[in-house]
Amino acid sequence: MSGQSDAATQAHVQTERVFASLAAYQHALTSHVDWLQAWYSSVLNWDDHARPNPAADHCRFTAWYDGAGQSVLAAYPAFAELGQLHRDIHFKAEQVTERAAGGHTVTTSDYESMMALVLAFSTTAQGLERDAWRTLATVDALTGLGNRQTMMGHLIAERDRSIRLKQPCCVGMADIDHFKRVNDTFGHSVGDRVLRAVAEVLRNTVRPYDVLYRYGGEEFLVCLPAATQEAGVQVLERMRVAIAALRLTTASGQSIPVTATFGLAELSADLSVEESLDRADTALYDGKRGGRNRVTTWSGGGED
Repeated sequence: MSGQSDAATQAHVQTERVFASLAAYQHALTSHVDWLQAWYSSVLNWDDHARPNPAADHCRFTAWYDGAGQSVLAAYPAFAELGQLHRDIHFKAEQVTERAAGGHTVTTSDYESMMALVLAFSTTAQGLERDAWRTLATVDALTGLGNRQTMMGHLIAERDRSIRLKQPCCVGMADIDHFKRVNDTFGHSVGDRVLRAVAEVLRNTVRPYDVLYRYGGEEFLVCLPAATQEAGVQVLERMRVAIAALRLTTASGQSIPVTATFGLAELSADLSVEESLDRADTALYDGKRGGRNRVTTWSGGGED
Protein backbone atom coordinates (compact mmCIF):
# COMPACT_ATOMS: atom_id res chain seq x y z
CA MET A 1 0.00 0.00 0.00
CA SER A 2 2.35 2.64 -1.31
CA GLY A 3 0.22 5.67 -0.42
CA GLN A 4 -0.64 4.73 3.12
CA SER A 5 1.91 7.04 4.69
CA ASP A 6 0.44 10.02 2.87
CA ALA A 7 -1.39 12.19 5.40
CA ALA A 8 -4.23 12.78 2.96
CA THR A 9 -5.05 9.06 2.79
CA GLN A 10 -3.75 7.82 6.12
CA ALA A 11 -6.41 5.92 8.04
CA HIS A 12 -4.91 6.43 11.49
CA VAL A 13 -5.11 10.09 12.41
CA GLN A 14 -4.83 11.75 15.81
CA THR A 15 -7.72 14.16 15.38
CA GLU A 16 -6.84 16.27 18.43
CA ARG A 17 -3.43 17.00 16.88
CA VAL A 18 -5.04 18.03 13.58
CA PHE A 19 -7.49 20.38 15.30
CA ALA A 20 -4.71 21.89 17.42
CA SER A 21 -2.53 22.36 14.35
CA LEU A 22 -5.37 24.03 12.46
CA ALA A 23 -6.04 26.43 15.34
CA ALA A 24 -2.36 27.46 15.52
CA TYR A 25 -2.32 27.75 11.73
CA GLN A 26 -5.28 30.13 11.74
CA HIS A 27 -3.59 32.35 14.33
CA ALA A 28 -0.42 32.41 12.22
CA LEU A 29 -2.38 33.34 9.08
CA THR A 30 -4.12 36.16 10.96
CA SER A 31 -0.74 37.49 12.07
CA HIS A 32 0.50 37.38 8.48
CA VAL A 33 -2.54 39.31 7.22
CA ASP A 34 -2.08 41.91 9.98
CA TRP A 35 1.58 42.31 9.06
CA LEU A 36 0.75 42.60 5.36
CA GLN A 37 -1.87 45.30 5.96
CA ALA A 38 0.52 47.26 8.19
CA TRP A 39 3.28 46.97 5.61
CA TYR A 40 1.05 48.07 2.72
CA SER A 41 -0.32 51.06 4.68
CA SER A 42 3.16 52.11 5.77
CA VAL A 43 4.69 51.99 2.29
CA LEU A 44 1.68 53.62 0.68
CA ASN A 45 1.85 56.50 3.18
CA TRP A 46 5.61 56.66 3.43
CA ASP A 47 6.90 59.51 5.60
CA ASP A 48 10.57 60.36 5.18
CA HIS A 49 10.71 61.93 8.63
CA ALA A 50 9.09 59.05 10.54
CA ARG A 51 10.89 56.45 8.38
CA PRO A 52 8.81 53.46 9.54
CA ASN A 53 10.34 50.07 8.96
CA PRO A 54 7.43 47.67 8.47
CA ALA A 55 9.74 44.93 7.22
CA ALA A 56 11.15 44.72 10.75
CA ASP A 57 7.72 44.20 12.29
CA HIS A 58 7.32 40.68 13.58
CA CYS A 59 5.15 38.35 11.51
CA ARG A 60 4.24 35.44 13.77
CA PHE A 61 3.66 33.22 10.74
CA THR A 62 7.43 32.85 10.43
CA ALA A 63 7.78 31.55 13.99
CA TRP A 64 4.79 29.22 13.53
CA TYR A 65 6.14 27.80 10.28
CA ASP A 66 9.63 27.25 11.69
CA GLY A 67 8.14 25.34 14.61
CA ALA A 68 5.55 23.37 12.61
CA GLY A 69 7.95 21.00 10.87
CA GLN A 70 6.75 18.12 13.03
CA SER A 71 3.07 18.99 12.89
CA VAL A 72 0.55 16.94 10.93
CA LEU A 73 0.20 19.81 8.43
CA ALA A 74 3.85 19.45 7.43
CA ALA A 75 3.04 16.14 5.70
CA TYR A 76 1.07 17.89 2.96
CA PRO A 77 2.88 19.12 -0.20
CA ALA A 78 1.21 22.54 0.13
CA PHE A 79 3.06 23.11 3.42
CA ALA A 80 6.48 23.45 1.74
CA GLU A 81 5.00 25.57 -1.06
CA LEU A 82 3.40 27.87 1.49
CA GLY A 83 6.69 28.37 3.28
CA GLN A 84 8.46 29.34 0.07
CA LEU A 85 5.71 31.80 -0.89
CA HIS A 86 5.87 33.37 2.56
CA ARG A 87 9.62 33.88 2.20
CA ASP A 88 9.11 35.34 -1.29
CA ILE A 89 6.53 37.81 0.06
CA HIS A 90 8.85 39.04 2.78
CA PHE A 91 11.77 39.29 0.37
CA LYS A 92 9.67 41.36 -2.04
CA ALA A 93 8.40 43.52 0.83
CA GLU A 94 11.97 44.28 1.87
CA GLN A 95 12.85 45.24 -1.71
CA VAL A 96 9.89 47.61 -1.97
CA THR A 97 10.61 49.07 1.47
CA GLU A 98 14.21 49.75 0.48
CA ARG A 99 13.02 51.54 -2.70
CA ALA A 100 10.69 53.73 -0.64
CA ALA A 101 13.39 54.42 1.95
CA GLY A 102 15.79 55.38 -0.83
CA GLY A 103 13.38 57.97 -2.12
CA HIS A 104 12.50 55.98 -5.23
CA THR A 105 8.97 55.71 -6.56
CA VAL A 106 7.26 52.44 -5.79
CA THR A 107 5.86 51.42 -9.16
CA THR A 108 2.62 49.77 -10.11
CA SER A 109 4.71 46.81 -11.23
CA ASP A 110 6.11 46.47 -7.69
CA TYR A 111 2.63 46.34 -6.22
CA GLU A 112 1.37 43.94 -8.89
CA SER A 113 4.20 41.48 -8.33
CA MET A 114 3.63 41.69 -4.59
CA MET A 115 -0.10 41.11 -4.96
CA ALA A 116 0.53 38.12 -7.26
CA LEU A 117 2.59 36.53 -4.49
CA VAL A 118 -0.06 37.36 -1.91
CA LEU A 119 -2.77 35.79 -4.08
CA ALA A 120 -0.70 32.64 -4.60
CA PHE A 121 -0.05 32.48 -0.85
CA SER A 122 -3.76 32.83 -0.06
CA THR A 123 -4.74 30.14 -2.58
CA THR A 124 -2.12 27.73 -1.23
CA ALA A 125 -3.10 28.48 2.37
CA GLN A 126 -6.74 27.66 1.61
CA GLY A 127 -5.69 24.47 -0.16
CA LEU A 128 -3.65 23.32 2.84
CA GLU A 129 -6.61 23.87 5.15
CA ARG A 130 -8.93 21.97 2.76
CA ASP A 131 -6.49 19.05 2.73
CA ALA A 132 -6.52 18.90 6.52
CA TRP A 133 -10.33 19.04 6.71
CA ARG A 134 -10.58 16.39 4.01
CA THR A 135 -8.41 14.12 6.14
CA LEU A 136 -10.60 14.77 9.18
CA ALA A 137 -13.67 13.83 7.13
CA THR A 138 -12.21 10.36 6.55
CA VAL A 139 -11.63 9.48 10.20
CA ASP A 140 -13.66 8.75 13.28
CA ALA A 141 -13.30 11.73 15.62
CA LEU A 142 -13.26 9.69 18.83
CA THR A 143 -10.67 7.05 17.92
CA GLY A 144 -8.77 8.57 15.01
CA LEU A 145 -9.30 5.42 12.95
CA GLY A 146 -10.76 5.41 9.45
CA ASN A 147 -14.52 5.77 9.41
CA ARG A 148 -17.10 3.57 7.77
CA GLN A 149 -17.79 6.10 5.00
CA THR A 150 -14.30 5.65 3.57
CA MET A 151 -13.97 1.95 4.37
CA MET A 152 -15.88 0.44 1.45
CA GLY A 153 -13.89 2.17 -1.27
CA HIS A 154 -10.65 0.96 0.27
CA LEU A 155 -11.89 -2.60 0.74
CA ILE A 156 -13.08 -2.80 -2.87
CA ALA A 157 -9.67 -1.57 -4.03
CA GLU A 158 -7.90 -4.14 -1.83
CA ARG A 159 -10.13 -6.94 -3.10
CA ASP A 160 -9.37 -5.97 -6.72
CA ARG A 161 -5.67 -5.72 -5.89
CA SER A 162 -5.59 -9.16 -4.28
CA ILE A 163 -7.31 -10.66 -7.33
CA ARG A 164 -4.96 -8.92 -9.74
CA LEU A 165 -1.81 -9.95 -7.86
CA LYS A 166 -3.20 -13.37 -6.90
CA GLN A 167 -2.51 -12.64 -3.24
CA PRO A 168 -4.78 -13.45 -0.29
CA CYS A 169 -6.52 -10.74 1.71
CA CYS A 170 -8.63 -11.02 4.86
CA VAL A 171 -10.94 -8.82 6.85
CA GLY A 172 -11.30 -9.05 10.61
CA MET A 173 -14.15 -7.69 12.65
CA ALA A 174 -13.89 -6.97 16.38
CA ASP A 175 -16.61 -6.27 18.93
CA ILE A 176 -15.92 -5.16 22.52
CA ASP A 177 -17.59 -7.66 24.84
CA HIS A 178 -20.42 -6.42 27.07
CA PHE A 179 -19.78 -2.81 26.07
CA LYS A 180 -23.32 -1.76 26.99
CA ARG A 181 -22.60 -2.99 30.51
CA VAL A 182 -19.52 -0.73 30.62
CA ASN A 183 -21.62 2.30 29.63
CA ASP A 184 -24.42 1.41 32.05
CA THR A 185 -22.06 0.75 34.96
CA PHE A 186 -19.44 3.45 34.55
CA GLY A 187 -21.04 6.03 32.23
CA HIS A 188 -20.48 7.04 28.63
CA SER A 189 -17.34 9.05 29.30
CA VAL A 190 -15.67 5.88 30.57
CA GLY A 191 -17.10 4.04 27.58
CA ASP A 192 -15.38 6.57 25.33
CA ARG A 193 -12.12 5.97 27.21
CA VAL A 194 -12.47 2.25 26.57
CA LEU A 195 -13.07 2.82 22.85
CA ARG A 196 -9.99 5.03 22.59
CA ALA A 197 -7.88 2.53 24.55
CA VAL A 198 -8.98 -0.37 22.36
CA ALA A 199 -8.32 1.65 19.21
CA GLU A 200 -4.80 2.41 20.47
CA VAL A 201 -4.18 -1.28 21.17
CA LEU A 202 -5.33 -2.18 17.66
CA ARG A 203 -3.04 0.49 16.19
CA ASN A 204 -0.08 -0.92 18.09
CA THR A 205 -0.67 -4.55 17.12
CA VAL A 206 -1.41 -4.40 13.38
CA ARG A 207 1.22 -4.90 10.73
CA PRO A 208 2.50 -1.68 9.08
CA TYR A 209 0.36 -2.15 5.97
CA ASP A 210 -2.89 -3.20 7.68
CA VAL A 211 -5.68 -0.60 7.86
CA LEU A 212 -8.09 -0.12 10.76
CA TYR A 213 -11.59 1.31 10.79
CA ARG A 214 -14.18 2.03 13.42
CA TYR A 215 -17.05 0.06 11.94
CA GLY A 216 -19.64 1.56 14.26
CA GLY A 217 -20.46 1.68 17.97
CA GLU A 218 -18.07 -0.72 19.70
CA GLU A 219 -17.16 -2.56 16.49
CA PHE A 220 -13.88 -2.25 14.60
CA LEU A 221 -12.69 -3.64 11.29
CA VAL A 222 -9.19 -4.39 10.06
CA CYS A 223 -8.16 -5.05 6.47
CA LEU A 224 -5.25 -7.53 6.27
CA PRO A 225 -3.63 -7.38 2.82
CA ALA A 226 -1.50 -10.36 1.73
CA ALA A 227 -2.73 -12.36 4.75
CA THR A 228 -3.85 -15.94 4.52
CA GLN A 229 -6.53 -17.07 6.94
CA GLU A 230 -3.82 -18.54 9.19
CA ALA A 231 -1.81 -15.30 9.18
CA GLY A 232 -5.00 -13.31 9.78
CA VAL A 233 -5.81 -15.42 12.83
CA GLN A 234 -2.35 -14.69 14.24
CA VAL A 235 -2.84 -10.92 13.85
CA LEU A 236 -6.30 -11.00 15.43
CA GLU A 237 -5.13 -13.23 18.26
CA ARG A 238 -2.36 -10.74 19.01
CA MET A 239 -5.00 -8.01 19.14
CA ARG A 240 -7.27 -10.08 21.37
CA VAL A 241 -4.53 -10.82 23.89
CA ALA A 242 -3.42 -7.16 24.00
CA ILE A 243 -6.97 -5.94 24.63
CA ALA A 244 -7.49 -8.49 27.40
CA ALA A 245 -4.25 -7.26 28.98
CA LEU A 246 -5.55 -3.68 29.28
CA ARG A 247 -5.62 -2.48 32.86
CA LEU A 248 -8.14 0.35 32.86
CA THR A 249 -9.57 1.83 36.03
CA THR A 250 -12.05 4.52 36.94
CA ALA A 251 -11.04 7.69 38.77
CA SER A 252 -11.87 5.89 42.02
CA GLY A 253 -9.63 2.96 41.11
CA GLN A 254 -12.37 0.52 40.15
CA SER A 255 -11.24 -1.97 37.51
CA ILE A 256 -12.86 -1.80 34.05
CA PRO A 257 -12.72 -5.26 32.47
CA VAL A 258 -12.24 -5.16 28.69
CA THR A 259 -12.15 -8.04 26.22
CA ALA A 260 -13.15 -8.36 22.57
CA THR A 261 -14.37 -11.05 20.21
CA PHE A 262 -13.08 -11.31 16.64
CA GLY A 263 -14.41 -12.77 13.41
CA LEU A 264 -12.29 -13.37 10.31
CA ALA A 265 -13.17 -13.96 6.65
CA GLU A 266 -11.30 -13.82 3.36
CA LEU A 267 -11.91 -11.34 0.56
CA SER A 268 -12.55 -13.44 -2.49
CA ALA A 269 -13.08 -13.07 -6.22
CA ASP A 270 -16.23 -15.15 -5.80
CA LEU A 271 -17.77 -12.76 -3.29
CA SER A 272 -18.64 -9.09 -3.06
CA VAL A 273 -17.02 -7.10 -0.28
CA GLU A 274 -20.39 -6.94 1.47
CA GLU A 275 -20.64 -10.74 1.44
CA SER A 276 -17.15 -11.07 2.91
CA LEU A 277 -18.07 -8.60 5.65
CA ASP A 278 -21.21 -10.63 6.36
CA ARG A 279 -19.04 -13.72 6.74
CA ALA A 280 -16.68 -11.94 9.16
CA ASP A 281 -19.72 -10.72 11.11
CA THR A 282 -21.15 -14.25 11.23
CA ALA A 283 -17.83 -15.58 12.50
CA LEU A 284 -17.75 -12.87 15.16
CA TYR A 285 -21.19 -13.78 16.47
CA ASP A 286 -20.29 -17.46 16.39
CA GLY A 287 -17.46 -16.46 18.71
CA LYS A 288 -19.82 -14.56 20.97
CA ARG A 289 -22.15 -17.53 21.16
CA GLY A 290 -19.11 -19.67 21.95
CA GLY A 291 -18.19 -17.65 25.02
CA ARG A 292 -16.61 -14.36 23.78
CA ASN A 293 -12.99 -13.20 24.05
CA ARG A 294 -11.85 -15.36 21.16
CA VAL A 295 -11.00 -15.35 17.45
CA THR A 296 -13.33 -17.27 15.14
CA THR A 297 -12.99 -17.80 11.40
CA TRP A 298 -15.89 -18.15 8.99
CA SER A 299 -16.36 -21.84 8.32
CA GLY A 300 -19.45 -21.91 6.16
CA GLY A 301 -21.70 -23.04 8.96
CA GLY A 302 -23.43 -21.67 12.00
CA GLU A 303 -25.45 -19.09 10.09
CA ASP A 304 -28.98 -18.41 11.34
